[in-house]
Amino acid sequence: MKRNLTKTLFVIIVFALFSPNVLIAKGKGNNTWYLTPRVGVATMLNEVGPGFATLESDFQHGMGFSGDLSLSRTIGKHFELGLGIGFYNLSSTDDSVMVHDLAAFKEGRQPAFNIYSYPTIPIEYKTTAMVPNLFLRYYIKRFTSSSRDHQLFQPYLELSAGLNFYSPELTYTDTSYMVNSKLEQFPSVWNPIPNSEDNTETYEPPYQSTEQALQFSLGIGSKFALTNGLTLNLAAEISGVSTEYLDGTPNPIADEVSSGLVARVLLGVAIPIHSGKGSRKGGEYLPWAP
Repeated sequence: MKRNLTKTLFVIIVFALFSPNVLIAKGKGNNTWYLTPRVGVATMLNEVGPGFATLESDFQHGMGFSGDLSLSRTIGKHFELGLGIGFYNLSSTDDSVMVHDLAAFKEGRQPAFNIYSYPTIPIEYKTTAMVPNLFLRYYIKRFTSSSRDHQLFQPYLELSAGLNFYSPELTYTDTSYMVNSKLEQFPSVWNPIPNSEDNTETYEPPYQSTEQALQFSLGIGSKFALTNGLTLNLAAEISGVSTEYLDGTPNPIADEVSSGLVARVLLGVAIPIHSGKGSRKGGEYLPWAP
């Protein structure tokens, strides 16, 4: 936890040092504030080690729902700086993986995997994540301030960083025959907690408390001008999350895991809410506008 907070603080400092140089940039920019809601899909790609070498996964990864909401401002000729909060769901798609098929079980590195009485029922993972973040966009085309020069196509590159609050969960796909409701959830293998009273250990499922990990993202996208000042925003991004538990399972070569990779595709509407210093324009596209 302390390490993640230290990394996050470092990211904030870097943005704070760089942002003033962007904020004072001169040019023919329109300096517009935008409120942008977006929805789309997300999927886990894989886990990677040093040098971006891919590691074998226990599951086949499916598509999940994703979305975000951001507040940003275009600055100078090419930049847009903003704050956002995103979320996504991840899950597996195959229905044949059982506890005994997990790489960590075969390696026997986790204490709980010394138990051999797991039901022979397929398991699946479900992970939810929420990511407050800072982002910086660089638009390839120069901004314009005149309506007659309004650009229909505005491609950009995006770099973002934030703290990922994720909750992984492992469950059996069929629990109809189980009498004990506690067995409906896959036994935890991650966090052994010593019990000082009888010198034993219990296991705290990680999905009962939200974990944190640093996330960096690189994306490409574009704005497409609509009538009346609104613009569509279409984007794709790949994020690296510094944890091995996005798929709910420990990796037997955890020392070599750098990040879990997540891909997202999003579509939304950029709503102008204020256009430059002293301007009365902006905000007329909000739901509560007259």
